[in-house]
Amino acid sequence: MMQNQIHLWAFLQGIGFFPTGWKHERARPEGVFHMDYYTRVAQLAEQGRFDAIVFGDQLQSRGAGGRAPERLAMPTLDPVTLLTAMAAVTKHIGLVATVSTTYNTPEMLAERFGTMERITGGRSGWNIVTTAHPDTAPNFGETELPPKDARYRNAVEVVARACELWAEMDREGPQLPQGRPVLVQAGQSPDGRDFAARTAEAIFCPAATIQAGVDFRTDLRSRVAGVGRSPDGVRIMPGLSCVLGGTEEEARAEHTAILDLADDALAIEYLSESLCCDLTGFDPLGQIPVDEILAKTLLPQGDVARSIVPGAEKGTPLGEFAANFMRHPRGHNVFIGTPEQMADMMIEWRDAGACDGFTLQPSYMPGGLEDFVGQVVPILQARGRLRTDYPGATLRETLGLPAREAVTA
Repeated sequence: MMQNQIHLWAFLQGIGFFPTGWKHERARPEGVFHMDYYTRVAQLAEQGRFDAIVFGDQLQSRGAGGRAPERLAMPTLDPVTLLTAMAAVTKHIGLVATVSTTYNTPEMLAERFGTMERITGGRSGWNIVTTAHPDTAPNFGETELPPKDARYRNAVEVVARACELWAEMDREGPQLPQGRPVLVQAGQSPDGRDFAARTAEAIFCPAATIQAGVDFRTDLRSRVAGVGRSPDGVRIMPGLSCVLGGTEEEARAEHTAILDLADDALAIEYLSESLCCDLTGFDPLGQIPVDEILAKTLLPQGDVARSIVPGAEKGTPLGEFAANFMRHPRGHNVFIGTPEQMADMMIEWRDAGACDGFTLQPSYMPGGLEDFVGQVVPILQARGRLRTDYPGATLRETLGLPAREAVTA
């Protein structure tokens, strides 16, 4: 295996990283409901020698409260169904589906991923989540989510039982190619990090700066070692989006053009989604309605207050605040520059211990993925930092992971 190989994952769900991405001239938002689109992007990611494609899931109703987003293109289809279909048009790339432990039983999860594991020939992965969006609970006959600590305690039990069931499948029938799916986790809280340390073989995280990446990876490797597991058996994969150009100036102009595709209404719609509070009826030129937001948000008030109060104290109008909020969605690193500069950045992060690789989130789809595969991948390969072929048949082999470990209770 190449020294300091950069692992690549692709988060390809929906229309891209930027909320305005669906409006870009090279975006194809209508494609997300058609198999031809998924065939194209899956084969493109495999051409770029990505380890895996990752899809999220959404269990909440966006129409809750009688309002459905009008300007945000956020389609969410079932990840297991999509990824299993994409397995039929690819040969090597891994397929990682996000599925909740809170609203699935171990038996359901074991059967679903056991099927996926066999159908894909050992390319499956499970991104384990506990579900955090408060609008989810009513869809399952509940008034509110269980407390976070209870969700994580349940997750430990569910994952351990699912692993027992996969072991039984191995003993009783045709063996699962990997023994079980690769276990992935994305929690950032102390509870989430502890859970990841005990279970995860790969971790998706935000890291806006190289130092944030170093701090997160150092912390997780320490936690992994602390529960008796080898830190080298875990891959840390922070999110990364990019806007590329022939020069820095061209890339910055393209980034500005993408952001400028938003109007006040779209920006406020995105802010409403992010804060779990409908702000679409407020004047974009008016003040940020702090009291109304804190009274109506479904998220923890302290977290929301830290997000909005500084802007309100500066007198920032709602529309301007929403537009600024949208510039760095979800706290991930956004690289803006040339393909050569991006390759340099990725190598620098890897060599500094900030990550084992990156989870690419194209700025818009499929054009952003096409640019990365066509322009950055060849540079990384020429420098010996990205594989030119796959090392084996399974996702575990692609990731360079050891044989499956026992989940630590």
